[in-house]
Amino acid sequence: MGLIVIAPLLLPDVASAQVLDTYLPPLGAGLGTIETEPAQVQALERYAPLGVVYGPVRIDATAAESFGYDNNVDRLLNGKGSPVIMSSGDVAAVAQWTNDQLHAEMNVSDYRFPSQSIQNRTNWTATLGGVHNFGHDQLGFTYTHLSLVQTPMDLGAQLFSVPIQYEFDNAGLSYTLLTHGRFSFIPQAQIGLYDFGQPINNGNLFTDQSYRNRVMVNEGVTARYELTPERQVLVVLQGTEIHYVNNMVAGLPSRDSSGLIAMTGLDFGLTGPFRARALVGYQTRLYHSGFYGTISSPIAELELGWNPTRLTMLSLAVRNGIEDGGYENVVGFTYTTAELTVRHYYNRNLVLTAHGGIQRADYARTPEALDNTILRTIQSQQLIFDAGAGAQWLLNRHVSMTFNYNFTSQNSSDYAVVSDHNFMIGLSFAL
Repeated sequence: MGLIVIAPLLLPDVASAQVLDTYLPPLGAGLGTIETEPAQVQALERYAPLGVVYGPVRIDATAAESFGYDNNVDRLLNGKGSPVIMSSGDVAAVAQWTNDQLHAEMNVSDYRFPSQSIQNRTNWTATLGGVHNFGHDQLGFTYTHLSLVQTPMDLGAQLFSVPIQYEFDNAGLSYTLLTHGRFSFIPQAQIGLYDFGQPINNGNLFTDQSYRNRVMVNEGVTARYELTPERQVLVVLQGTEIHYVNNMVAGLPSRDSSGLIAMTGLDFGLTGPFRARALVGYQTRLYHSGFYGTISSPIAELELGWNPTRLTMLSLAVRNGIEDGGYENVVGFTYTTAELTVRHYYNRNLVLTAHGGIQRADYARTPEALDNTILRTIQSQQLIFDAGAGAQWLLNRHVSMTFNYNFTSQNSSDYAVVSDHNFMIGLSFAL
């Protein structure tokens, strides 16, 4: 059994350009599998939680309580500060048989801000996935439900003084078809549904966000050529259809669109001191209404990992692509994100981390045909920097103490620089 759940450092829900990337499989990968970091498992050894095993099923669980202070919980210019109380829990289970694997996980994070209760929120996620091996081929499936919020420090989000609650459901199916040579093919399909609510401020509704509700259908195929058992060349083709459930304003055109992604790259797997997965290509999105035209952009997914020692890990993640905007007058935008993380296990029971990242969104000017409508927007840019450090002191297999600091700064063409400092200290428990 390879699943090991480790109580994470207590990070706030800081700015994240495309938070869904954390939960969804990377482009070109089969669905339903789980991966563990070998170096991380080896480094913990004496401090790794044992979990509970019932036959082929292993269950792991963690819970944490942390306290701290955030000087700008509104994430706005001149936003208010408040103490922070965060309660979180996670439970995961994996079952493994000769030809089958099934896993499920659920986590909850509750944030309380005593001096700014309007920002109180509860996020939760649930995932289910599995694979069935037919001896040669492999069938995989996955389902994810997310209940999260957007804040003004997310790319493309509105500048509301309260968090915007939304839910996202995604289901996918893939089939890995192996040939008798070095080639394999992975056709797959996924369907996702966004459901946005109405932000509430002391009983007064803000702007209805239901115009952002949409269905996304992705279908595609990945061709792989095996250079070695751990090194593969990938070619990915994927089509996307986006249908908006509600129109923004009667008489204005829908933002429905179709898109195409073509990428190629290398996957060097997760073994050894160096790991690399790089895909680059081109993405285009054609809107069904001639008012919006077409958005095209390079697209890239880069993940690099290096273990200079068994106790030190460095990772870099870079993404570039197209995303739908949160404003009524932002049809779509291109984005680039990069995040560097360093983790070091000091004396095997003190986990030190540091991270730094940059996020950028570019919003194009709308076509002249929209100049006299609420959809008109000028060309602009949004830039977000974040950096932080943390520590986790593993007292034993079941108890640990955590400390975390995070700094975020946002600069936009439309308003002044906004910054946020967050300090957290807490206690975690593992099964």
